[in-house]
This record gives sequence, C-alpha cells and structure tokens, in this order.
Amino acid sequence: MRKVSFVVTVYNKAAFLPGVISALKDQKGDFEREYVFVNDGSTDQSWDIVKSQTADLDHVVLIDQVNQGVAIATNNGVKAASGDLIKLVDSDDILAPFCCQLLMETLDQTGSDFVFAISGEYDDNPVFKDPDTPEIVSFEDSLLSVIQHGYARVSHCMFKKNLFERAEGCDPRIFSQDHSLFIRLSTYGKLVQVRHIVCASPVDEPGRIMNNAAQVVHDATLALALHVQDHPQLTSAQVRAAQKKVTARIWKWARREFRYSKFSVEFLMFVLSRCGVRLNARKLVEGCAIFRKNATVRRP
Repeated sequence: MRKVSFVVTVYNKAAFLPGVISALKDQKGDFEREYVFVNDGSTDQSWDIVKSQTADLDHVVLIDQVNQGVAIATNNGVKAASGDLIKLVDSDDILAPFCCQLLMETLDQTGSDFVFAISGEYDDNPVFKDPDTPEIVSFEDSLLSVIQHGYARVSHCMFKKNLFERAEGCDPRIFSQDHSLFIRLSTYGKLVQVRHIVCASPVDEPGRIMNNAAQVVHDATLALALHVQDHPQLTSAQVRAAQKKVTARIWKWARREFRYSKFSVEFLMFVLSRCGVRLNARKLVEGCAIFRKNATVRRP
C-alpha cells in the first residue's frame, strides 16, 4: 500500500493549526499515513497546539528546531519522513478532503513524479467543489515550463520522495522553499498539473512570506540564478529562458524601486539576455543583491 507522509512546517500559526490538522485527518483515500511536523522556532502557542491536536493520531513525527527558514525546515521534515509520497502542507492552508486522493490518482494515471493542482483562498470555512473529470496538463519540458510560468506554492502539490532526494531537496541557501522546490524537482522528474482547486490559503494572514514583495521576488529570482550556476548541463532553451526571467526581474526592480537608468549594468544585462547572449551565471546570482537593498530580506 502506498504511504503518504504529510510534512507540515510550522512557524507562529497558532490561529490556523486546528483547521489545518483537522483537514489532514479528513483526507479520503486508501493509503498509509504519516504526519511530520517541523516547528521552526515558533514563539507563540503553535507547538503546543500541534502536540495536543495530534495526540489521537498514529505515526506522528515531531521535530523541534531553532528558526532556520522554511526551506531548511522542509528539508529536515522530508528527511525524517518514511513515506514513498510526500505531501507538503503550509501550516495555514486547508486541504480539500479529496486532495491527496486526486493527486495520487493523477500521479498514477500519468506516470509522473511530481504533480500540482490549483490553490484557492478562504475567509472562514473553505468550500471545495468535488472533482469530476479535471483537465490534466503535461509538459514537454518540465523545467522550461516552470521557468516560464513561475510555478510555486506547496500545499497543492505531491511528489515522490526519491525525486526529492535525487534533486537534493529545497535550496538551503534560500529562505523560502517553493520556488527552488519546483525548479529542482522539475529538472529531474516529470511534472504534470491537474487543474482543480485542492487547497485554500487564508485571504488575510499578516505573517505570510508573500506579503513581503522583496522577499518573494528575491527568493524566486535567486533560486533560478543559483540553479543556472549549479547546473551547466541545462539546455540552451532552459538557460535562455532563465536568463530572461532573472534579468527582467532585476531590471524591473532596479527601475521601479531605485530609478536606475538605461545606462546601468542591470539594463545592460536585460538587453543582452534578450539578444540571446549567454551571461555569466555568477553575475546573475550577484545581481539578485538588488532585492536586498533597503529591504528586509531573510536568508538562512
């Protein structure tokens, strides 16, 4: 029987955890379950709530660590997991009752290694529509599609643990986990999407990383730049797409936030990437420093 390890990273989400854990308990499907919670240095009552709300569950793994960021917390959680399938869950996201079942079915039907769906939003109690025959999208070049579309988030996805291990997990040099997760896993495995809402995030949650625009664009861009630097074997099409994405974000931020001119290095890199010139990967990584200028950007 297939075994799914739910890996939940926790940092100051006391208000949301009862609903999150209740949704985990309500997952439909015939599969073994394991619940891995990683407390990333919470300073509220989150960890007490996790321990009390999971007391009636079997196969619970609790990891308490000093704050190191979501990427490292995710890596530690997956490392401790024993399931052949990994279901990541943000600690303020609610899973639809059919979430795991639909994702597992899609993996099996497509022979893929990594599947993601669609994430919705909720105010109080999310309402989910049961899937009928949702559209399944396959990608000819998984990594190229991730680069071009910027796929991210985690509660709407499921993947094989051996793929995570082969890709060496989330990039521990970056605070958030989702962008490097998609980039790395799509480099080594087959990615598909099932176009149906399988989870929901709170509309208003002040502590979410995505509320910090500098952090989001920094982590997304640095994840891509580091991947290009680390993987010289990427195809020309993948490198061109990555360069365009990285330099466009850097130039847009430099122009909007600091009024950089077209005589700047940032604009030159942007133009060269549009002309198909292969740039020095180290320069792409160094260019991401613009997002940390006069901003609060956390790094591990």
